Amino acid sequence: MINKDILIINPMGLHSRPCAMLAKMAKKYDCQIRLSYQGKNADGRSMLALMKLGVIHGSTITLQCEGAQEQEASAALGAFLATLVEE
Repeated sequence: MINKDILIINPMGLHSRPCAMLAKMAKKYDCQIRLSYQGKNADGRSMLALMKLGVIHGSTITLQCEGAQEQEASAALGAFLATLVEE
């Protein structure tokens, strides 16, 4: 199991578009993917669950990957979340 804390730098936080992109990416990996924020957890493959976390700019979230492709998923999704900036 891999846990990564990630600072969200996107000024809009995690709203519908980045949540949809993240869920689509997560479906490519053979492992369980969860995001945690302020005591709430969400399945990384569910856009609605991700949106319900209510992640705002400047928040730190935890990405948790467990399974056969946890290394690949953690690297790809972590990089996506850490560098996401929409203008």
